[in-house]
Amino acid sequence: LSELYSSWSTLGDIAENFLEAKKLPETLKTFVNTSLGESWEDAGEGIDEIDIWSRRESYTASAMPLGVLVLTAGVDVQDDRIEIEVTGWGVDEESWSVDHIVLTGDPSKPTLWNDLDGALSRRYKREDGRELRIAASCVDTGGHYTQAAYDFCRPRYGQRVYAIKGMAGMGRPVWPKRPSKNNSGRLRLFLVGVDAAKDVVFGRLKVNQLGPDFCHFPAHYDDEYFHQLAAERLITRYRKGIPFREYIRVRKRNEALDLRVYSYAAFVSLNADLHRIAERDQAALVGDVGNDVATPRSASSRR
Repeated sequence: LSELYSSWSTLGDIAENFLEAKKLPETLKTFVNTSLGESWEDAGEGIDEIDIWSRRESYTASAMPLGVLVLTAGVDVQDDRIEIEVTGWGVDEESWSVDHIVLTGDPSKPTLWNDLDGALSRRYKREDGRELRIAASCVDTGGHYTQAAYDFCRPRYGQRVYAIKGMAGMGRPVWPKRPSKNNSGRLRLFLVGVDAAKDVVFGRLKVNQLGPDFCHFPAHYDDEYFHQLAAERLITRYRKGIPFREYIRVRKRNEALDLRVYSYAAFVSLNADLHRIAERDQAALVGDVGNDVATPRSASSRR
């Protein structure tokens, strides 16, 4: 029961307690719980899905904008399907969601993984007719079909089809310096810092001006995709008075967000020099862009 109903507390006392409690989030939470008798909910930071939905544009996977220079893919394995997002990257990491593919089937059967192989081998055409292949892919192995995902990724490592596992926790880099082999499959497993990746994704989804870091989405994506993209919020919790940030799910399905995170991790793995690729593209040099994306750069030139 709220303390406002109490015969032993005055409104003045309650007001004083409130003014003192609101100085810190943890004491304000205690005041809301005990004095007001209400549950505490941290609103946190989220994504405005309506704003992003309203910015959809008219382009397709078979006629990508000219700004697309490199393609990466994120792959999420569910119990009855595999979902893929193909993302195009341009100068200053402007991005385009090129394709969202849902392959239905049983992940314990080879048929579905054969379909995935075909999807990741596809070439996408730009408006100028140039075709690009997917330069790197991240396949999540943390679900119920870990071994099947390992078996798929192992022989495709040379094609930059990477087995990954998302690891929460602030301070962990998006892409590790080296893979781990501490797994049942003894394969090269990349532990992706999903919180750091979400920080980047959340920040870029809030950019509303065309140009660097802006995220483009095609007009044919439905409402459900954007609901999933905005399915998590960033909140601040306190442990013994020490604040720490944490992403929490506010909707049941968050596949679209996970896919974007995995696709971004695949892009980071390339260490791509997009300006150099743009120069080569403008010069109309013959060759697949995907063969040049992993050109090493000095630390000072990296974004």
